[in-house]
Amino acid sequence: MAQQSRTSAARQWCGSVFFAGLAALAGCSTAPTHPSLAGAQLPELVPVRDFVTSLEATGHHRVSPDGTRLAWMGVQGLRPAIWVRTVGRDDARAYPIRARGFRWTADSQYLAATVDSTGDENAHIYAVAVGRPGATWVDLTPFDKTASTIVQTVEGGADLMVTSNQRDKKVFDLHRVDPRTGAHTVVATNPGNVSSWVVDRQGGLRARVAVADGQATLQRPDAKAPGGWANAAQWDRFDFVRLLELDADAAHVWAISGRGRDKAALVRMRLADGLETVVYASPEVDLDNALISSRTHQPLVAYSLPDYPHRQVFDAALRKRLDALAGGTPAEVFITSMDQSERTMTAVVATDRGERSYLLPAKGAPELLGENRLSLLRAKLAATQPIALTARDGLPLHGYLTLPEGVEARKLPLVLLVHGGPWIRDRWSAGASNRSLQQFLANRGYAVLQINYRGSSGYGRAFMEKAIGEFAGRMHDDLVDGVRWAVQQGLADPARVAIYGASYGGYSALVGATFTPETFACAIDVVGMSHLALTLEKAPAYWEMGMIGWHRYVGDPSKPEDRRTMEAKSPLFKVGPKTSPLLIMHGVNDVRVKLEQSELMVQALRKAGRPVDYVTFRGDGHGNQRWPNNLAMYRKTEDFLAQCLGGRSGGVDYYQLGAWAF
Repeated sequence: MAQQSRTSAARQWCGSVFFAGLAALAGCSTAPTHPSLAGAQLPELVPVRDFVTSLEATGHHRVSPDGTRLAWMGVQGLRPAIWVRTVGRDDARAYPIRARGFRWTADSQYLAATVDSTGDENAHIYAVAVGRPGATWVDLTPFDKTASTIVQTVEGGADLMVTSNQRDKKVFDLHRVDPRTGAHTVVATNPGNVSSWVVDRQGGLRARVAVADGQATLQRPDAKAPGGWANAAQWDRFDFVRLLELDADAAHVWAISGRGRDKAALVRMRLADGLETVVYASPEVDLDNALISSRTHQPLVAYSLPDYPHRQVFDAALRKRLDALAGGTPAEVFITSMDQSERTMTAVVATDRGERSYLLPAKGAPELLGENRLSLLRAKLAATQPIALTARDGLPLHGYLTLPEGVEARKLPLVLLVHGGPWIRDRWSAGASNRSLQQFLANRGYAVLQINYRGSSGYGRAFMEKAIGEFAGRMHDDLVDGVRWAVQQGLADPARVAIYGASYGGYSALVGATFTPETFACAIDVVGMSHLALTLEKAPAYWEMGMIGWHRYVGDPSKPEDRRTMEAKSPLFKVGPKTSPLLIMHGVNDVRVKLEQSELMVQALRKAGRPVDYVTFRGDGHGNQRWPNNLAMYRKTEDFLAQCLGGRSGGVDYYQLGAWAF
């Protein structure tokens, strides 16, 4: 009732003299105007605020290694915080911080959080002694313009193994950090070509991966030359290899590997020579990840996503526990933490309508610990279903379709929601990027189509490599073919299709508006690239080792012929009299795709006399962390699409009035 009263009050404000000035923020709620939606029994209009922030939502629950405490992310008052309580007791205490994630130290005495306070990706590691009265967060990496990442916790104490580019912004050295004193010990200095370090649970450096030209080399400390390194194995630079955990003998490492095969599999790799033994593989897709036991050093679960999520659980008793959580329906069930005995654990059950976190005690029934924002709204949300189609050149494509509830699935206004990367993929479950946005759009009355176009990860190396040289080419054709499929199925109104994306997805939106305006009535670009050559020339310093991949897929702007090709594929140079109306949004602290990219695009659009609405977000970068910025983004989105496609809009959200304070 309180929620309904607040919603009614917000609508009454729209008609009052006092709040006439709110027109500068947004208008009143509007009913849909598209013929397929007019008069339909659409579900309750969920306020924008409920998609971007919540006082009740929690997540990232983690049990301490000694099994005595739980920690999770939530809010204290109106501020983000990490909470801690004793298992089985009601003694929760908040430690305010806006963190991207956190983990326990191995001795269960500290929390270590990764914090990017401005969105410029210079992440710091903070720690707090949770058992010490009055303890507050301490910055363990107080270095200017430096990015740090936690690699491993060290058994038997509080130490952390951390990578940092403090010394050289292009590469990451390996440090051992003591959260009790803040002291740093440099374990290994990066010679300029090391992409990853292999560290055991005791903090010992066992191996490293060095890259050069088209090869990656697994190297081990050279027993015959102290301080030196000996080559152990090599593989193609573009084979997918992700090293996970060392085996008990420290002579092998578990890995997700695509060496010599199209689909990445779970393997046991011998460190001496790189010889692999395949333990588990999916015939359909790459393996996503695997969980390795810290007690037995053997695989516990392997995860993949052919359409709906799949998990291969190697222990029968554990399989029974996880299957019980899923309840016989499609779901991703992730173990997110375990105590040292691996009998007490936390797990997340993720579906297309949210995530729920559970405590699985050593004995007894699972305990629901909390839900994320979407899960709190699950009764009002729409179902997402996997789809398959064939591209114009015969390539099989996969994706997902979300249809609005309460309306016939016929000639609906459609939003093509394009994932970023481009070397990631859209997923069915709530852990995917764009999930809140996808459900928000469906609630406003739109069919939402997501296509894993060529170049997306998860479908094997051959599928990914079909994207080489295909920016604004066949990668975009796949998206247009997805729209054509939806039209042919009778689902979409061909005259009312929008394209929406962030990062590479934002680039796709700009390509859609400039290269194929006949397909898209309008487009929304968030932190998208408008000038490909400029993106690479002004990339962050720590992209240098990965630049070979960009050159392979897109081109090298230092080469005149490549540069001409890149400019021909850049939306900035395709703006013309038929360019579709655009909404462009960008975080001012973005270091991946600089704000300049959007500034140039907006200038070109205005010079050409094309409609463009431009919004910038203070205090955020390549993606928003701050809910007021997401509130503004969603509000702009619903009003823009209501005008372009004819869906509904909630109008002014009273949270906008106080958003300035955050």
